[in-house]
Amino acid sequence: MLNKTRFVSPATEVRIRQAIQDLNYEPDHIARSLRARRTLTVGLLVSDIANPFYADIVRGAEDVLSERHYSLILCDTDEAPERELASLRLLRQKKVDGLIIVPTGANVAPLYEANSAGLPIVLVDRKLPGDLLDTVVVGDQAGAYQATCHLLEHGHRRIGVIIGKASISTTDHRRKGYEQALIEHGLSPDPTLVRDGHSSIEGGAAAARELLDLAPRPTAIFSTNNLMTVGLFLAIKQRRLCCPKDIAVASFDDMVWLSVFSPGLTTIAQPNYEIGKRAAELLWDRMAGKQDSPRIIVLPPQLIVRESCGHGLPQSDA
Repeated sequence: MLNKTRFVSPATEVRIRQAIQDLNYEPDHIARSLRARRTLTVGLLVSDIANPFYADIVRGAEDVLSERHYSLILCDTDEAPERELASLRLLRQKKVDGLIIVPTGANVAPLYEANSAGLPIVLVDRKLPGDLLDTVVVGDQAGAYQATCHLLEHGHRRIGVIIGKASISTTDHRRKGYEQALIEHGLSPDPTLVRDGHSSIEGGAAAARELLDLAPRPTAIFSTNNLMTVGLFLAIKQRRLCCPKDIAVASFDDMVWLSVFSPGLTTIAQPNYEIGKRAAELLWDRMAGKQDSPRIIVLPPQLIVRESCGHGLPQSDA
């Protein structure tokens, strides 16, 4: 009747709709899903639910899926491959209709196997070797290149970089963008200026302390994700240094609250909400059988210039 499966006279439809309103009737989506042999659920795996970057992605995906009466089952892998694998097994047991995942990079074969077995999967934020799954990412290399060029164009020549976990694609791409900018400005990348921040606040702080203790220390540091940037500023405070007077800073990831930092933080902004939205749309098409070959969507990053980059200050060539 109201699902348009058979003809109903206009008068009858009016009476039915009035009864629905009077009785506060709600459709039984569970019954519908059983008839359709679907669960109307999608699994979403993120690497750190405490990171605001992923919260925006979740919101974007949920807005798309809730309009289609789908619910999300959210799992946090904490960047641990074993937790990722356990979550994948759990979601397959629950027979989710699809999966959106920020991959740790360590379980490539199980993800490809699950997809081959009929589970639609969309990757977000990070790629996997082979590009065999639908993927939504940002131009990581381009963003890191922009941030490093900005520092170079304001006089910095000795620029440290804090990189993330080695297993994830963003780490490699952002390091390449940093090195590309140096080379194009006539500088050779210096391995002593590269530190692993393990994609965490604690790791970022430890990496920053190592850079700040170098002699001579860098005049600027580029942190390649927002959590490591928090650690970087903790280290700057511990060393009783001032940004940007003593050390300039640029970061990957922009959050609303960064604009009220003092100094304001120069960042590479990602369209977080759009990433989640596009991923959910890709997954919806995949679940509906509308796609054949994998689609790789690369969204553009944006350089947001604020005061932390130290522009206008005299810099050494050390």
